[in-house]
Amino acid sequence: MNEQSTTSDWVGPQDALGELQRRTAMLEAIGYAATRIVTSGDWRAGVQELLNRLGLAMSVSRVTLFEIHQGAGGHLAESCRYDWSEPGLARLSSDPRYQSIPLVDASGQLDDWTRRRQQGDVVQATLSEVTGQDREIFLEHGTKSFVSVPIMLRVGAWGFLGFDDCRTERAWSALEIDVLKTAAAMIAGAIDRAAAEERLRLSEERYALAARGANDGLWDWDVAAERAYFSPRLHEIFGLADGTLGEEIEALFGRFDPEDAGHIRSYFTACFAGRRGIFRFEARSREPAGEPRWFVARGMIVYDNLRPTRVVGSMRDISEVKEADAKLRTLTDDAPVLLSMIDPEDRLVFANSRFLTFFGRSIEDIAQGGWDWTADIHPDDLPEVQRRWSEALRIHKSVELEHRVRRHDGEYRWVHESEVARFTPEGRFLGFVGALVDITDRKRAEAQLSDTERRRAVLARHFSPNMVDELMRTGGQLDAVRTQPIAVMFADLFGFTALSATMPATDVVGLLRRFHALVEEAVFGNQGTLDKYIGDGVMATFGTPRPGRRDATNAIGAARAIISGLNSWNRERAEAGRHPIRIGIGLHYGEATLGNVGSARRFEHTVVGETVNLASRIENLTRQLDIALLVSDVAVEIVRREGGEEQLNGFSNLGTHPIRGYERELRLWGLTALACAERETSDT
Repeated sequence: MNEQSTTSDWVGPQDALGELQRRTAMLEAIGYAATRIVTSGDWRAGVQELLNRLGLAMSVSRVTLFEIHQGAGGHLAESCRYDWSEPGLARLSSDPRYQSIPLVDASGQLDDWTRRRQQGDVVQATLSEVTGQDREIFLEHGTKSFVSVPIMLRVGAWGFLGFDDCRTERAWSALEIDVLKTAAAMIAGAIDRAAAEERLRLSEERYALAARGANDGLWDWDVAAERAYFSPRLHEIFGLADGTLGEEIEALFGRFDPEDAGHIRSYFTACFAGRRGIFRFEARSREPAGEPRWFVARGMIVYDNLRPTRVVGSMRDISEVKEADAKLRTLTDDAPVLLSMIDPEDRLVFANSRFLTFFGRSIEDIAQGGWDWTADIHPDDLPEVQRRWSEALRIHKSVELEHRVRRHDGEYRWVHESEVARFTPEGRFLGFVGALVDITDRKRAEAQLSDTERRRAVLARHFSPNMVDELMRTGGQLDAVRTQPIAVMFADLFGFTALSATMPATDVVGLLRRFHALVEEAVFGNQGTLDKYIGDGVMATFGTPRPGRRDATNAIGAARAIISGLNSWNRERAEAGRHPIRIGIGLHYGEATLGNVGSARRFEHTVVGETVNLASRIENLTRQLDIALLVSDVAVEIVRREGGEEQLNGFSNLGTHPIRGYERELRLWGLTALACAERETSDT
């Protein structure tokens, strides 16, 4: 009998919904990559968050970004620059063994995977296929499946982006590989653009130094006398002999594309009318054949009695930067999301091909803000969308929302929309980059769940999968109030209020989401029940709704998993220059009363009693004792009876302590985050 035939009928639709949610998360991760890379002046600023999102969305064990570079002796080597790993797995970017790894053998030949990557190939492998050193690396990290996509620059492979699966050997789906390819291509485009901008910056610095001693590359327009001077360098960048431009400013304007030349004339007319003292414009050269070159001109305008008398400026070739920027925009056409750019006046000024196809529009439709986007928002959603969008535009702040939009064929589709604010390096607001992900299938799947499936979905938010199965098989007998022995765990972040006061609201929400994901994995992975979130804290129980044979042991296992996950997270935060996150966890074992304390309209299963109160107050003591985990002596004794002594490694007997509201003192055992980390190191 195969595994699928043992599953109840209601599992299929729920699994389908889960896959749709996973697919949506993948696309949202790519939307994040597209918006952040386009808006950021430094691609590295958002790459760690991109890997975090990819890892969580793709349900993989590890995401890595390796750079290929020159190593010792001038031979090629690779280094892990950034990575994400699920809780409990070691980080590679902080491990010296994964820096400057040679990519050539003793005879100087490149290894097979590197050769393939330099050709632009996707590399896939499973544990059963690899041999030699590759197999040793797979075994060391528990990798069972691996896939990587090269990050290709104009000059060749810069590095690669990869996924590890430590759970099963499998073939990677086309969507997973497309997500990797898109992310890698966008990173490549951003690196190319950053390199071009750096070369331009250095060129401008050299130019500025040279210009102090000579009129190289300058032009001087005497507006009153209608005469202009053009330096030898200015002639040179246009490929002209010195003196060819003569003394008329129109000779300079005439070197540009006719459309751009018209805009330049209008621009200076507006500058003069507004008495602007500084000018800057970009324009294309007039080329009889081939691609036009791009130039940027900047300088100052001098006035006398409110009339312009002189315009002094410089000219710089920015073709390489424009080429890199165009490549990055082209890459957005391959992104499996709808991307757009909006200027500070709320005009749509760019959209990728998927966006245009979805709405049945053309570039001409959206040029100069010619498309009224509000007409394609569902009437029921429009007021809220307009309210939130107007607020984001007013305060120049990124925003995320879900709503319905009308497709080109008239059908309304649900989308998840992210609009990311753009700024110049000097802080000037440039508008937004937007990403729309179609989530209609997920919304429909959620709406079509039967009552039984809805009940299972609700239970799955609170209980471990095996407990959900039991409750569904028994008809969910949770209304009957009863008393039984259980383990209760409270966990709370130290100093969260002060930390959140220094962070943007969106970052606070993101931090809590990641913390909740870590807690859920630890609790559910140890057969626990997530009772409730309490702000930045959590309450979980073990032995509910039915007692098990290792409830106290599982509770300590979950607590250790949370601390281990935070240890890994804090190493990542330290690399980013952020403060560590600390936690206090309290745990007690004893009799408690459990049942449904909700109303007829709201299901609320919880536990109450002295055991719960004691666990909460033990957790409160973690701040006073400055320790990560406190466990009652009763719970420790139960763990020993259950045969779970391995979970007590690293604990210290802290003696007896008074507990508020209780006459007698309790003996407590403690585990520090450092002791937990030392045990992880010894285990590996």
